[in-house]
Amino acid sequence: MDGFSWRWAARRAAWALIWLLVLLVLAWAGLRVAGWLPGQQMPEQQTSAAPPSGAASSAPLAAPLPTSPAEPSPAPARLPDPVPPGSVPPDSATPQRAPEPAAAVAPASGALAALNSLRAGAGVGAVQAEPDWQAGCAAHARHLVRADRAEHREDPASPSRSAAGEACAPGHYFVSSQPGSDLRRALSYWVGGAFHLPQLLDPRLTRVAFGEAHDAGGAFQSAAVLDVRRGLSAPDGQTYPVRYPGPEAGLDLAVAPAGASASEWPDPLVHCGLNEAGAPVALLMGPGVTVRGASLKVNGQPVPACLLSAASFRGDSTGDTQVGRGVLGAQGAGVLLPHAPLRAGDRVQVSFGTTAGRVGWSFGVR
Repeated sequence: MDGFSWRWAARRAAWALIWLLVLLVLAWAGLRVAGWLPGQQMPEQQTSAAPPSGAASSAPLAAPLPTSPAEPSPAPARLPDPVPPGSVPPDSATPQRAPEPAAAVAPASGALAALNSLRAGAGVGAVQAEPDWQAGCAAHARHLVRADRAEHREDPASPSRSAAGEACAPGHYFVSSQPGSDLRRALSYWVGGAFHLPQLLDPRLTRVAFGEAHDAGGAFQSAAVLDVRRGLSAPDGQTYPVRYPGPEAGLDLAVAPAGASASEWPDPLVHCGLNEAGAPVALLMGPGVTVRGASLKVNGQPVPACLLSAASFRGDSTGDTQVGRGVLGAQGAGVLLPHAPLRAGDRVQVSFGTTAGRVGWSFGVR
């Protein structure tokens, strides 16, 4: 045919083939990053709840904390959502599920024993499980995995919403993309949280309830819940101060984490200017007392540590700062984060300066 060049046509076909291969490679890379390739396992995502409420010195003790103006909540008693925007997949992306995920109530006995062991090591009385709340906390855990949500509330329009679950929603929660995460793992995570630990050690806490649920069909495959709000009452016997780790029990690395929990909310590492830190050391002096300073020695040598207190904490936003200071101020708490994790065999000396005087003690690490 006049004007037709086979060489030109072959060159055009070769370039078209090259561009097709480039597009296929880019599409494969995008699917891999998104985790949509067959057999590719989704990385674990852990999100814990914002601490419950700060408590006033007289009843009722479960007064709500201030909420962030940037993250208004639907009801005054609710805390702001601790999950950054985009952390929870939209409803349209939720995969098809089994008809009903399993909720676990029985494992609460082991978690209760672990919680009471933690409290005993800090010289705080044991708490009891409240049977009337257990089913509601299990329901809230089920809602978190059912709706793929990580929050202190339940959407009234959600089919998994329940009144009993809503009653437990303001407490601690832990969600994970791993199907094997359970209450014991959640408790270890809360112990490493600078703003969760004081709630676990509150001497006014007398009753708690746990919930656990699993659902293999969603992004969040495991959830654990702990109600630490409704069981606050006037202390009977031992009160403040509370020291953790206690001078006799020390820090057991087989039970407690060596490092501060990642993804804690509010984020204490923003205040400290660190990417990671050691597990928290805490002093609770009680309402009306403020911690002003602290120091840490390991094996007789001063080591750098970051102090979180109601007088000094600064979060990532005004709302985070208000919530963090409210939690710490509710119990006159100071939380010290070593810049490096403590190690087995260490002998630690800690000293806190407070408006009620200086408090110091030492403990071992094993």
